[in-house]
Amino acid sequence: MFTRLISLITTLFTSLILLHPQDGALQGLLWGPKLFASALSPQLALLGGLFGVIGFKRRDWLLSAAGLFGATVAAKHALEVTKPREAGFAGAFGPDWESRIPDSLRPRLRPYRWRPYYRRRPQGPLHLDVIYGTSTDAGRPLKADLLQPPPGVPHTGVAMIFVHGGGWWYGRKNIRKFPYFQRLVAQGHVVMDIDYTLAPRSSILGMVKDVKQAILWLKQQADTFGVNPARVVLTGQSAGAQLTLLAAYTPNHPTFQPVGLEGDTSVRGVISYYGPTDMVALYHDIQTRFVPLFPNRLVELVHRLLELVTGHGDTLASGLSSVMGGSPDEMPDLYHLLSPTSYVSANCPPTLLLQGTHDLLVDHRQVERLYQMLRQARAPVVYIPFPNCGHTFESILPRISPPAQTAAYYMERFLALMV
Repeated sequence: MFTRLISLITTLFTSLILLHPQDGALQGLLWGPKLFASALSPQLALLGGLFGVIGFKRRDWLLSAAGLFGATVAAKHALEVTKPREAGFAGAFGPDWESRIPDSLRPRLRPYRWRPYYRRRPQGPLHLDVIYGTSTDAGRPLKADLLQPPPGVPHTGVAMIFVHGGGWWYGRKNIRKFPYFQRLVAQGHVVMDIDYTLAPRSSILGMVKDVKQAILWLKQQADTFGVNPARVVLTGQSAGAQLTLLAAYTPNHPTFQPVGLEGDTSVRGVISYYGPTDMVALYHDIQTRFVPLFPNRLVELVHRLLELVTGHGDTLASGLSSVMGGSPDEMPDLYHLLSPTSYVSANCPPTLLLQGTHDLLVDHRQVERLYQMLRQARAPVVYIPFPNCGHTFESILPRISPPAQTAAYYMERFLALMV
């Protein structure tokens, strides 16, 4: 009886991978457990298979059926998120894209999209709390952490500036957070993880200027850190990805240029983890989906849980309007100004878009729209969707998670093409 109960609980947990309710409050309740189910899908597949075999041997058909169903769902998910998607690179960089990766760098790239454990790599010099500028809006020092390649590893000249997410309201740099940082420096790249001024002390426009200060500072310090100024790549999560897309698509744009600073703010490429691409669409999508359909106490609990994502105690839509200063109807020009889709052209740098199709906050169709716009403009772009994956999918158990490892696999190849 106990084995049957555990099997049913495991199967129900695994089944969360398939669920994608349209109501935002219910999505918020399922968001965390669903992320863990996705990250643990290989282990859940093995566990479900074990229960299936035990049930078959005991002739307990309910136990067997539950176990095999859970195993099938988990295994199918793991296979879907890790299946080859190199065709996107061929479309963006040509059929010979792999041959464009330097011979010296190719052996250092991971040959697999997923393994049971993502082992640690040696890292080089670590520089903490380096001041790279002053906040445009708040006048406070801006800090970053930098990680360099280990001794003996040739520098590629590529530097990745990482911009954290947090709904423009919260979050901070943490260069020890992601194992792929270690992988990238082991390949010869430099990683710079930055803080930027958050709401309410700064506007989104001010945040973009903070990111551009990081670009200018790193280019000025290129010789110190072994960086080629022409090989700076921006990477961001969620709200940070929106900032990086804006910064990448508006090189030397006077509206976004940091006041009093001169220099070239263009970048070699940009990587977006589930970044909002159209601020008007984001506002209306959140406002539509996050409508209370449950008792007030449950709604209050959901909003508290969602505060971890947005950093704001009210509804998501009002949190966005607060940082924007109003709704799209009140400030249409500002929403247009701060939407990456407003700046699509053939001059956009190469772009890698990584997006879960069950995202809690950013509708994958908006990211696909940016992808199609870039393709029509003939700008190099790779779009990699992660089926049934949610917001922050790469942040949960990244050393064992199939979607997290697969995203890092394609990030490595994208950065290798920036050399």
